Amino acid sequence: MKIVTFNLRCVWNKEGKNSFIHRAGLIYDKISREMPDVMAFQECTPQIMELMEKMFPEYAFCGQYRSKNYWGEGLFVAVKKTDWTVLSYESFWLSPTPYVAGSRFPIQSDCPRICNVVQIRGKESGKMLRIFNVHLDHISDEARIEGIKCLLEKMEEFNARLALPAVILGDFNAGPECSTIKYCNEYEKTPLCDVTKDIPLTYHGWGGVLIPEWEKIDYIYVSGGLEKALADVGLWKDVSDGIYLSDHYPVYADLDLEKL
Repeated sequence: MKIVTFNLRCVWNKEGKNSFIHRAGLIYDKISREMPDVMAFQECTPQIMELMEKMFPEYAFCGQYRSKNYWGEGLFVAVKKTDWTVLSYESFWLSPTPYVAGSRFPIQSDCPRICNVVQIRGKESGKMLRIFNVHLDHISDEARIEGIKCLLEKMEEFNARLALPAVILGDFNAGPECSTIKYCNEYEKTPLCDVTKDIPLTYHGWGGVLIPEWEKIDYIYVSGGLEKALADVGLWKDVSDGIYLSDHYPVYADLDLEKL
């Protein structure tokens, strides 16, 4: 299976030629060629998701918007319907009260943060996985750690009912040397493996000048032995006449589930 994390960059028409309205065709062409099994999208807005669902009817879109009134910006996971069945999904807020819409940690930015959880089963193999799609706080590493702790506590709750291999992916807003990433790498209850550890850069800012500690902020972590199934990992670097897929390179991982 191929799984991708893709920060869409939520600006519809106010970033010149790299506004979403101009990138949509390039995104359509790329996804139509690759047809990943699972795509985890960040920075989704209702206008963008309406178009994405029309462009890709082959996918089931599971997600939520993050504000108190369930609107604005959010996260969605797209699952290829021909090969996978969505068994369950939910979204929760990264906060002391995960099921209170719009809630947040006091130490984080004004932006609420959420996580999608999608449980899927392969139609041929019968293998089940849990997908956790997350976009952590962009201001405070302390808030990011609280957010990832909240996610991992939820993962342990799910595993207590039914233990499954997991994929945790998304925009962590944290460089490889940040405490957030150290926390993930040293997590002991359910050891996590960063299959993107050798990728040096994911955020490129439309090919512009980069801040070194922000170059690598998108990750794919796996648990439950999924690292043994890793066949390939890389970036989608497509660009056409200066138009990029996003200001982040989408990150993909290919997993050979027959090795499990």
